[in-house]
Amino acid sequence: MKNVIKELERNTNLEINLPKYGEYMMDLYNKRACVEFAMDYYTFQGMMQDMGDKSGYLCDFTKRFNDIVDNYVLKVNVDKEREEGIESINELRDEVFKIVEILTAYADIFSRYEYVSNRCEYLYREFEEISNYTDEDFTREVMQYIFADEDNSAINAKISEIIAELPFRMTKNKFLELLSDGLNVYSKTDKETIDDFVYILKTSGMISIPDGIEKFEELYEIYNEISKTDFSKIDIDKFKALEDKLRYSADFIENETNIYMMLQGLINKAYVMILAMPYVDRHDKEVECSFDIISELNKSFYDDEYITLEEDITDKFIYLEGVPEKLQITIQSSEFELDDIRNNHLSLVESLMLKEMYVGLFVSSNLLEDSLFINLTDALNVFDNKAEIVNDFDVEKYLSEKRDELLKDFMEFFKNNNKQLNRAVMALIISKLPVFFNNISEIQDYVYNSLSNCTNKAEKYASIEIVKSLMEN
Repeated sequence: MKNVIKELERNTNLEINLPKYGEYMMDLYNKRACVEFAMDYYTFQGMMQDMGDKSGYLCDFTKRFNDIVDNYVLKVNVDKEREEGIESINELRDEVFKIVEILTAYADIFSRYEYVSNRCEYLYREFEEISNYTDEDFTREVMQYIFADEDNSAINAKISEIIAELPFRMTKNKFLELLSDGLNVYSKTDKETIDDFVYILKTSGMISIPDGIEKFEELYEIYNEISKTDFSKIDIDKFKALEDKLRYSADFIENETNIYMMLQGLINKAYVMILAMPYVDRHDKEVECSFDIISELNKSFYDDEYITLEEDITDKFIYLEGVPEKLQITIQSSEFELDDIRNNHLSLVESLMLKEMYVGLFVSSNLLEDSLFINLTDALNVFDNKAEIVNDFDVEKYLSEKRDELLKDFMEFFKNNNKQLNRAVMALIISKLPVFFNNISEIQDYVYNSLSNCTNKAEKYASIEIVKSLMEN
């Protein structure tokens, strides 16, 4: 295969080498997906067993997923059912993404209310003011922490981490000015990069909440209750009750998100196996062992009980140890040629009747990336887009439109919410912007002014405690 790849690099014997390379990469993707699927499916079974509850969206998704595995992965009928399997798994993948998007939105929402709660905590709990404490002392301590590293990326990460927790004392106009200036960093990038950054700001800033958040009824009730609460004007019993609900929500969201992420990873790997079906066989020892494990696990889901696998099945895991890591190295050393083919040889691929195989390769490459929810549209439509005339993209105009939209959204948000929540959101957004300080003195002044301008002793003490915990970890 090394010779095939070398010839592809030199653009020689393409008619012979494109099919060979395609089948080789499809086999690698399939094997990696298959082995990792067997190992993760076993873990997923344990996670579902620990949950106990067999109702809700997760169990419905799991049943549908196991049907897909049974019908389109284990029972191979390439000609008749493969397209149906691809359609089914695509639909399920999109639905799981929407659920995780809702959980992520709740995580963002409750993190901002936790910010508010933390800074009101000492209104309800006794605390001793720090003896011999001065704003200058703590500013000096923070600066030493930030610049203990020499690496600029580490320094910038610490700056963002600290300013997200310091008492936030900035006018809305100044915040909006910094937000506007922060977007200028993206004036030389592309549409996708701008969209990704704006999406992060909107979701983490609570101005873009996905449809369907009422699906998680318990979280929705807590959200409705907490959004109507002024934390500085309630009694200690109510405060403790809301704190408990915030902690419960955080734990619930983390547990649900973890298992949905595991399910999405399994969906992606099963998707790769379905795509690879026409081009691979199961004669490889690791693949055969993987399918034996997958088959037994799938049966246990159908029996509605989580069995302990027989020893002759669990012994097969021995053959899978270290295989994904080795495959990843092999894939990385060969995959670069796939980009060249996508950029330069799509017309030839199509003329050789290899379009379906290479679409499968482009999609599989995306599915096996670390980003579980990567958008597959470009990979699925790569041949449809190859002849499009790409017009010059006016990045400055587009960025200006996005800036106006973002500023308008935040102004509307601030108008509709109280000062506590607005400060919580602004503190987080400022921390996500490119570092806006020009020198060390400006950083020092920001830290000192945040402390000295905070006259609320409870908020100030809480912020100091949080920053200290960051510096100690």
